Amino acid sequence: MNDTNKENLQDRFEAGESVLDYFETDVVLTIRRLADIAPILNLSAVAREAGINVQTLQAKIRRGTALTGEETRGIVAVLKKHHLEPVV
Repeated sequence: MNDTNKENLQDRFEAGESVLDYFETDVVLTIRRLADIAPILNLSAVAREAGINVQTLQAKIRRGTALTGEETRGIVAVLKKHHLEPVV
């Protein structure tokens, strides 16, 4: 069986197949957690490296809007690259 990816996620989910391999289940990153660590990180640099529009991330933090799966994966990848893991 192939890994779940953004192209087949919805089809696999609708077919009742497991899609958990698509999600980062060992690391928890919420918008609230990101807001908590914002004062000690340069979130603009993190956003740029993760391929996320800086203003979009800032607005999500300000409003408390949830991150998308892709945004979460991107941010987690950047943090892991720098040996930081945002666990609660």
